[in-house]
Amino acid sequence: MANGSTNNKMFMKHFQNIFNNISYKNILKKITYSFVAQEIICIILQGYMHLVYFTSKKKFINNDIFINLVANKKPTIVAFWHNRLVMIPFLALKLKKSLPQHKFMTLASKHGDGRFVGRIMQKFGFIAIAGSTNNKRKNRGIDFSSMRKIISGLKKGQTLGITPDGPKGPALQINGELINIAKTTGASIILASYSAKKNIVFNSWDKLKLPLPFNKITFYLHHQTIDVSPDSTPQQIKHFTELTTNYLNTAQQKSQSYANKPKSR
Repeated sequence: MANGSTNNKMFMKHFQNIFNNISYKNILKKITYSFVAQEIICIILQGYMHLVYFTSKKKFINNDIFINLVANKKPTIVAFWHNRLVMIPFLALKLKKSLPQHKFMTLASKHGDGRFVGRIMQKFGFIAIAGSTNNKRKNRGIDFSSMRKIISGLKKGQTLGITPDGPKGPALQINGELINIAKTTGASIILASYSAKKNIVFNSWDKLKLPLPFNKITFYLHHQTIDVSPDSTPQQIKHFTELTTNYLNTAQQKSQSYANKPKSR
C-alpha cells in the first residue's frame, strides 16, 4: 500500500510539473492563429467596425485632396500611424462611393497579427500584400516580390495604405520603406488620421485605440501631400522623412481636436 501511495505521489508530481510547464500564451496563440478561429474573429471584428461607423457621427476634413488625386489616376499612398488602424478602411470606402472601380492595396506583416489584419482588409475588398517584416535584422523591410506588387499596383493608379511605424514600432516613427516607395513610383503621399471621442486604449506598443459605438469620429487628411523626386539625395530623403512625421502627427492632433470639440449651442 505504501509503495502504491508513493508511486501515485510521484505520478501526480510528474503530472503537475508537465501542467506547470504549459505555456497558456502559446496555446492561445495557436488557437487564435488557426484558420477557422481567425475567420470567426475577422467576421466579428468587421461587424464591430461597421457598427461603430454607422452608429457614430462622422466628419471628413480635406477628403477632396484624396478624391482629386485618385480621379486623376495619380499613384497615391495613404500613410497613417499604426494606433489609428481600426477605422481607416472607412476612409477608403468613402472614396469608393465616388469611384467604385478604384482598387486599394494594404501592406501587412507576414507573421502573426499582420496576417490577421491582412484578412480583415481583404473582407473590406482591399488587396492585401504580405510583405512588411520585423525580425530584428538590420535590413528589415519589404521583400522583393511584395515590393514588385506594390510598384506595379501604384503604377496602374491604385492606392496603397501603409502604417510607416509598423509592424512593431517604435510608435510614431517612420521605420519602413514609405519614402523609397514614393521615390520609386512617383506616388504622392497623403498623411491621414482619424480620432474618436470615446475609445478603449490597449496596452500595446502603439497604444492602439478601439473606438466605441455611438461615437463622434473625425477623419482628417493633411492639406499638403509629400511628393518625393526620383533623384532625391540622402539628405533630401531625410528631410522628407521628417516632414512626413510632422504631417502625420499634425493630422492626428487635428483629428483628435475636432473629435473632442464640444457641441456648439
